[in-house]
Amino acid sequence: KRRQYYTRKKDIENHTLIMRKAFFSVFIASVVAISSPLSLSEPKLKSDFSLCSPCVQLSSQGLNIILNEILNAGIVGGCSEVCSVLKDKTLNTVCNIACDIAGVAGFAKLIEKADLDVIYFCELIKLCPEGKDDAAGKIVSLTVAPPTGPEGTTFQVDLEFQIVNATGVGEIQASISGVGAAGGSQGFVNEGFKPGTYTTRLSVDTTSSQQQEWFPGKYDVQMDLCQGECYSKHPHSIVLDTKHGSFNITG
Repeated sequence: KRRQYYTRKKDIENHTLIMRKAFFSVFIASVVAISSPLSLSEPKLKSDFSLCSPCVQLSSQGLNIILNEILNAGIVGGCSEVCSVLKDKTLNTVCNIACDIAGVAGFAKLIEKADLDVIYFCELIKLCPEGKDDAAGKIVSLTVAPPTGPEGTTFQVDLEFQIVNATGVGEIQASISGVGAAGGSQGFVNEGFKPGTYTTRLSVDTTSSQQQEWFPGKYDVQMDLCQGECYSKHPHSIVLDTKHGSFNITG
């Protein structure tokens, strides 16, 4: 017998507990991202789907906030009530558009189905085009300059990649790992690339702060080129290529 969507009190309580834990994790990740030492200057392509870019800006955190509102307050108030938890005007508008398209009950189900994968959610709601499964590309080169520097150095990671078959909405994910807890990971969403060769630059600011401390030692730089969310198990998500580089912080 098919279970109804969150109709039983126990289901609601259990899922709410899970999502509150998830929200805490996503909130922490968001704080890290806001104060992140990583910034990417990447090629921008204009999509024919005008609401795709603002849709993916909802982010995993935004989806989680909306889902918690649905679980805690229900959907009786309709789309405007559900989306009112997003205070940013643009995100609130996109939320209402997406909710109106699917209907508030369908909207709630799609958020659950996406499992905090905002790219997949925007594809499900038809605000972003689905990526094709034949998407293909490779990272041609990854260089880091300077290779060595003291704490406070901004290291520049230059990435060149080639797209063989056009990609749908995806991300370039940068992961830095090194001494202790220093480093970080962040995904930079794009609306897809046509066949061709592209270059982009990641800046890694190693100035220590309350949120991020950098220690002397070697750091690995991993760059992932993906269609969809990197390492997602959802349809059309593909890790096209991965490449590593490194830099050293001197004492």
